[in-house]
Amino acid sequence: MDNKKKFTETIQSLWNILSSDTGNIYRYRLIYGFCIVVHSFYAILFSVTGVTELMIFNIISSAMYVTGFLIAKFNRMTLLLVILVYVEIIAHCFMCSYVIGFEYQFVLFSVAILPVTYFITYLDPAIKKPMILSSVLAVINFVVMVISLDYSSIHEPLYTFPVGFVNAIARLNIMFSVAILISFALMFLGKIKYDMNKLKEQNDALDFLANYDQLTGLRNRNHIRDIFVSYIKSTEPYCVILGDIDDFKQINDTYGHSAGDEVLRSVASIIKENVSDKGEVCRWGGEEILILLKGSTRSCIDLNEKILTEIRKTTVKSDSYSINVTMTFGLCDYGDETNIEKLISLADKRMYIGKKNGKNQVVTAS
Repeated sequence: MDNKKKFTETIQSLWNILSSDTGNIYRYRLIYGFCIVVHSFYAILFSVTGVTELMIFNIISSAMYVTGFLIAKFNRMTLLLVILVYVEIIAHCFMCSYVIGFEYQFVLFSVAILPVTYFITYLDPAIKKPMILSSVLAVINFVVMVISLDYSSIHEPLYTFPVGFVNAIARLNIMFSVAILISFALMFLGKIKYDMNKLKEQNDALDFLANYDQLTGLRNRNHIRDIFVSYIKSTEPYCVILGDIDDFKQINDTYGHSAGDEVLRSVASIIKENVSDKGEVCRWGGEEILILLKGSTRSCIDLNEKILTEIRKTTVKSDSYSINVTMTFGLCDYGDETNIEKLISLADKRMYIGKKNGKNQVVTAS
């Protein structure tokens, strides 16, 4: 079971690499490796069957692909290698048609390489104008295929073999060509999926930058207003709470701004954890935090008191300092006002009443 899991993880890892932006080296190596296997097989086959011309051609081709496989890791000369691969496959198509005939279906390799070339050159940043290059090579490929067909239809091949042998090689070439197309179709789909995931991550990052405070991870002032509208339109009861960390300027002056940031993060974490799915939390500005809380006034007051109690009990560690934190909150409910600005203003006034009356408390009425 462990071996199966390890094999699956290896395949998934290879898939991820081949689908990534930096996977071109591996994509080239996959092409070269496949060509090495195919040409080595045919070099042996034509050696056994006595087709010397094709044996020599396949040996030379295998050596070229081995060289390409070895130098691919340097990610250089990719344009030259792409052209050489294309020329070799076209030449192999014509050579096989000339020596043994068109019916062996070696032409399918020329067909299979068409989408592969467009895909691989488009993803290679070292190749300029990949669409033009691939299109030119495709036209040359088409011309050579037509010439090969026409030539083989009017000339006898240099070597002839039984029909069973011809059909067996034709089936093998169909299998190889389909394998190429399926492999690169899967890689194409993998690349699309990779790009879509990457785009989603970028959109999520932009969404976070636009709607969330980077220091605390809370929603920002602009984002909370849109949510506020939905609260006002809803028939469910809710409360608006505005809180301010007590003596925050003194914390910054005494312990430094990094300590102040740590206090903000700790307080934000406590509030966010307690509010959870019962409402929304926003960094309103500076050390002020705005809370939209669903529920009756009594339940909102109780939760607000619980949050304050947890903040009181918290000691924030920063460098060698231990900082005790308190907070003052002003709370008003949906029955007090229906205007966003007025609700926040009322919560703000109640909070400042709490500041004047000793801080470290929840004020619910003026």
